Amino acid sequence: MFMDKEKLLELSDKVSEIALKASQSIMDIYTRKEIALEKKEDGSPLTEADLTSHKILVEGLDNLDLGFSVLSEEGKSKHKLDDETFWLIDPLDGTKEFLNKNGDFTVNIALIDKGTPLMGIVSAPAKGELFKGILGIGAYKVNDGGQTEIKTKTLNKDLITVTVSRSHQTEKDKQALKSISKNFNEIEIIEAGSSLKLCRVAEGLADIYCRMGPTYQWDIAAGQAVAEAAGGALKTLDGNDFFYTFDSEKKNPEFYCVGDSSFAWKTLFS
Repeated sequence: MFMDKEKLLELSDKVSEIALKASQSIMDIYTRKEIALEKKEDGSPLTEADLTSHKILVEGLDNLDLGFSVLSEEGKSKHKLDDETFWLIDPLDGTKEFLNKNGDFTVNIALIDKGTPLMGIVSAPAKGELFKGILGIGAYKVNDGGQTEIKTKTLNKDLITVTVSRSHQTEKDKQALKSISKNFNEIEIIEAGSSLKLCRVAEGLADIYCRMGPTYQWDIAAGQAVAEAAGGALKTLDGNDFFYTFDSEKKNPEFYCVGDSSFAWKTLFS
């Protein structure tokens, strides 16, 4: 680990403040009656909130004077040739949820070191929630009630709780649900948007989130750090670890995030 625990905790507080500043800028736009909308080259939506949040995050992280490059959904910021350690951010994860005004959108900030998300901050501004996770230290949820430590839950083999995408379920996602349900007496479904699905696993509200559709690195890195710091795991379908790189074109393989690693999850997808 390139920083000691005390410095990582201090850094997580500073990064949380940056995330909250970006979150406030998003909420200022979210409360408007009309939200200007553009389309990216791939057809996905882009709003003023995406760009404003991106600017605040990049400036805030640069001002920490750590010299780490930033890889964002909205662009790159390079400061050094060696990108073994870098920030991986999604200024507004869940733009569709943002436009639908259902509150299920987040600001994601992950600190990647040697391919692994060492720290993750996930802010859900419309819900007044912020999650932070630091590997080897712990995971926490922050809201009006203060900061509380969160942990994943032990699997109940009679009832499994699965969190699924509110807006992006594919046919393969539905098939995965069928595969999971065959191994348990009862299944409960929690719909959520953005990286909140990973955080619901982290805080013990869900046992598993699996994703069979296309996602990018910035969609899940921060949530992975929170889930793993809380005791969970995020794996590819064949049970391998994720590896993040400073590459804006790199898409994620299909994956699952679970709270209880003792169950043979990958057998459900083979």
